[in-house]
This record gives sequence, structure tokens and C-alpha cells, in this order.
Amino acid sequence: MTRTVAVVCGSGVSSTFLARGLRGAIAERSLDWRVEPLSVDELADRADDLDLVIVGQHLAAGVDAVTSALDGRAPSVVLDAAGTGPDAVASALAHLTAAPSAASSTTAPSEGEHHG
Repeated sequence: MTRTVAVVCGSGVSSTFLARGLRGAIAERSLDWRVEPLSVDELADRADDLDLVIVGQHLAAGVDAVTSALDGRAPSVVLDAAGTGPDAVASALAHLTAAPSAASSTTAPSEGEHHG
């Protein structure tokens, strides 16, 4: 069954670039994930359809807004790498391959907490 991951940023611009790179990495590895770039404002309406939410590192300080929008309906993680380049794609890919096969109630760690 194809799982869905949302890549989230503030306005949806950087998430689009990261999603593009992540799609390529997923295809190379034949993983069964669909990637959707979303803004924080879109999360509440889509949370029931998501198996994982990846939050851009630049939003780590505001991860409470993501957690609130998800309301426990999908787990979220903050990227270990900044930006949208190869390091960020590798970080996102690591989270996908570590994700449980079904959504859980896990949420992103609070600021300062280790999430890696």
C-alpha cells in the first residue's frame, strides 16, 4: 500500500523543491511513498490522509503549529539537515525508511530534544 508523506514549510515553496528531490530518491529505491509538498496552513485539512509529515528544519521553532494542525492524526519529524539539497533529501529519506508501516501517534520532538 502506498503511504503518503507531506513535506512542510511555511509557504510551500521550499517544500516543493525538497519534495522533488525526495521523489527522485524514492523512485531510485523503489519505495512505496507518495510525496506531497504542503504549507502548514494545509495540514489540518489533509492530516487524515498522511502517514508521515516531514517538517523543514527552518520551522523547528514553530513545530507546535504543525503538531496542533495534525491533532495526533499523523506523526511528524523535523529534518536533521537544513535546506532542500542533497543533505536534506538524505535526512528525509532516512525518516521514510525508519517510519513504521502504519501511522502512529508519534509527534515531532520539542525544541532542543534529540530527534535523530
